[in-house]
Amino acid sequence: MGRRGSGSTPMSEWETTYSRLRRATETYREELVLRLGAEAGLQPSEMSVLRPADVSDRPHRPADLYSLTVPTDGRTTYLSAAVEHDFRKYVGVNDVGETDRVFPVTPRRLQMLVSTVGERAAEKTGQDELADISSRDLRRFFARRLLDDGVHPSVVMKVGGWNSLESLDPFVAEPSAPDIVAALAEDRTVPTHPEPGTDRRLTAVLELADEVSDALVGATTKDGLEETLCERLGGSSVYRFALVAPTDPGTRTSRTVVGLDETVSSEFLDGLDGSSPGDEEIRAVRTANTDLSSRQRPVAVTSVPLVHGETSFGRLYLGTSPGAVSDRERALLASLGRQVGATLAAIERKKLLVADTVTQLRFVCSDETDVFVRLSATLGCTCSLRGVAPIEDRSLLCFLAVSDVPTEQAFDELDTAPEISNVRLIRDRGENSLLEVVLSGDSLLTAVTARDGTVSEFTADDGAARFAVELANEAPLRTVVSELTDAYPSTELRSKREVERTPQHSTDFRDSVETQLTDKQYSALRAAYLAGYFEWPRESTAEDLADSIDVSSPTLHQHLRTAQQKLLTSFFDDGE
Repeated sequence: MGRRGSGSTPMSEWETTYSRLRRATETYREELVLRLGAEAGLQPSEMSVLRPADVSDRPHRPADLYSLTVPTDGRTTYLSAAVEHDFRKYVGVNDVGETDRVFPVTPRRLQMLVSTVGERAAEKTGQDELADISSRDLRRFFARRLLDDGVHPSVVMKVGGWNSLESLDPFVAEPSAPDIVAALAEDRTVPTHPEPGTDRRLTAVLELADEVSDALVGATTKDGLEETLCERLGGSSVYRFALVAPTDPGTRTSRTVVGLDETVSSEFLDGLDGSSPGDEEIRAVRTANTDLSSRQRPVAVTSVPLVHGETSFGRLYLGTSPGAVSDRERALLASLGRQVGATLAAIERKKLLVADTVTQLRFVCSDETDVFVRLSATLGCTCSLRGVAPIEDRSLLCFLAVSDVPTEQAFDELDTAPEISNVRLIRDRGENSLLEVVLSGDSLLTAVTARDGTVSEFTADDGAARFAVELANEAPLRTVVSELTDAYPSTELRSKREVERTPQHSTDFRDSVETQLTDKQYSALRAAYLAGYFEWPRESTAEDLADSIDVSSPTLHQHLRTAQQKLLTSFFDDGE
């Protein structure tokens, strides 16, 4: 590879070579150095002074790219979510401080590391040319990959730190930051060559999406979020109007609208006829700035689902000129819709936490497609949920008390269940055990949590589960119940009632702590508590917990220390 010019090597060969190099790595350091060179375009001299503080904590939405400020020349390049994950993992495992050097070695040492990996790959594959691999080849791969994917040469020059590229015009206009983020977006299914005349629009849409994303951070209510969303989009020069409405035809009244008057927005919703428009539906709509006595203007309506997991929070309807919305813009809007859905779900969870009263639904289920119902039926045992903590990939870390069956039988039965990805024994007392279970597949519990409900009680006994679900009073109860019973037909709703939460002073304290914790800190603290980490003697070690929630030990300790500090501050703070 090092003997041939980058222009003569087919891209497929470069991809294959890079894959072989990565398979030949033996340490996290080797893997990360290769990725930073080939996927971020860094040179050894730049890697040797790189610090964790140089990488942004928040991704650019909706491209999911993390900006990296190169210390040597101040330019900005970008890491994909996968590379940023490996970067943070390496930093955590090696306990690297925010201002410490990630690789405290000379550039020459990093060059030798790449050469060593190349020689090892040559020995494993029998391809002698791999022994000549260099860090310069990694940067060539970086440039070629982007150019072959259709990224504009000026973007490649800017993020890679080149003053010019062979056969490229050095006078290409310097791209803006939104252009760079859009061009480097991981979703290569989106066309990288917009149709003529759409470049300026895509830039405006990306800037608008970033603006909306930042505004979502401060949203505390559903109405406030929807109002902000519609004001930013409908009040922009990009869209003629923005409207948020429920997806249920029976409740199809305008919730929030900007750019249409009330009469027109009602007519618009009535015209949906109980169905959602496709990617683009041409409609005759009068905008708010149009004289109602004049002829209606044709408008292309694009609908964007606002969803989080299995929960739908309605749809965002946007009006544009016919044919203005490209495939890339639809992809950006779909990502924004998921982000809005996640924010709405977080608002609902907080509302459930601080509410004085909630709606409690009690169910009985004998459907053995649920893993815990099946376990109790197969072994004739009793399974009681002691607690649950959400972890990565929408999985649940469940702490399950199993009685009336030998521990070994319960462990083996759960370990072979397809819905379970990991089982760990916490406590063994003959026929009574406490097990930590990672629930990754479909189940009653995941069905409830996916709809933003909380399971407050759950016991499965001899093939029947009795459980209670708590939902915010504003939640669409009929939809939740019908979806749950459709997924598990042998499920019956036994009662529905409004219940009071714990005394207000206790709720206030929990709320004060909850609002200070990040999702990862909360999950780590709750998992540690449920796993007996704080018991004496400890029932789980830090290594056990780190493996369970899929983080490194240093990262777990950092989450726990930070969470405990916030908890103790809330407890001891005198309010001054």
